[in-house]
Amino acid sequence: MVTKKIAFKSSVASDAYTGPIIRSRSKGITQNKSKKKAHLEVMSILMAKIMAEATMVEMERKINHLIKVVEEQDHEVTTLRE
Repeated sequence: MVTKKIAFKSSVASDAYTGPIIRSRSKGITQNKSKKKAHLEVMSILMAKIMAEATMVEMERKINHLIKVVEEQDHEVTTLRE
């Protein structure tokens, strides 16, 4: 029973020792990649938003044109019935 506790303590001690060294070596690289990835994701989202807004404006323009055409045709039908 005592050997298990000692083995457990030694493995925890070795994990604590190697953990920070590994993190400190790759921390700058990981943060740099993370910032670049985050920047690309933000740019992608912004571009998608801009494209969606442009598409909505174009669709709104086409819908307004169709409404105008339908109103004109409705007016023509009304005048022909009279």
